[in-house]
Amino acid sequence: MKQKFIAISSFGKIRHFFEALSTPENVQIIFYNSLNEALPWIDEQCIGVALNQDHLTLEDLSYWHTIKEKCSVPFIFLSYHRDDQRQLDLLKQLFSIASSEYQIQREHEAISLSPNVIFDPAGKVIWKQGHEYMLTMMEFRLLMYLLTAKECASTIDHIIDRVWGVDAYTTSNTVYVHIRKLREKIEDDPSHPKILVTCHGIGYRLNIFPKNLEVASCEETTALH
Repeated sequence: MKQKFIAISSFGKIRHFFEALSTPENVQIIFYNSLNEALPWIDEQCIGVALNQDHLTLEDLSYWHTIKEKCSVPFIFLSYHRDDQRQLDLLKQLFSIASSEYQIQREHEAISLSPNVIFDPAGKVIWKQGHEYMLTMMEFRLLMYLLTAKECASTIDHIIDRVWGVDAYTTSNTVYVHIRKLREKIEDDPSHPKILVTCHGIGYRLNIFPKNLEVASCEETTALH
């Protein structure tokens, strides 16, 4: 099933803008003229929203806050007054993440995070000691990103850029909350994590790859930049 990416603009040129992108086979771009029109279709199955409205009204801001409360979907604000290449790079980055997630889902029916913890990418679910824990979209995206990062530790800033989007209004506290919630679903003892570990002074990584398991100290892990 294809993932949704929603583009909101009252300008017809926005379609030409997206034609310059190489869209992954698992992503469908859906166009709407306004936030109000798109609101019912923005949910946790949506990988991102691009908004191109230079003059937001109070009503638009109200819709935007409703969406942010409803789900943690990444927002990218597009403007013809900004560098087009910069905006294209942001969208390509988001689509690249979606493509990587799709590839992992195709290659793995299930991923063992530990002997007692299984991650099912297709179902967006964690199986821990026989119990089922459904992941939210942002928990799923966070876990998928850490899987693609493999042996490397990811900084907070890098996680925000790759999971929420460079232009997202996201703070480090938001990342901490999602890390904690994800640990509650994958760790036997979230207060003493063995799978999603903290590399002090660097960031976070999954402790499930052979190279990581051989490392005695997290400080030896190379950070992403």
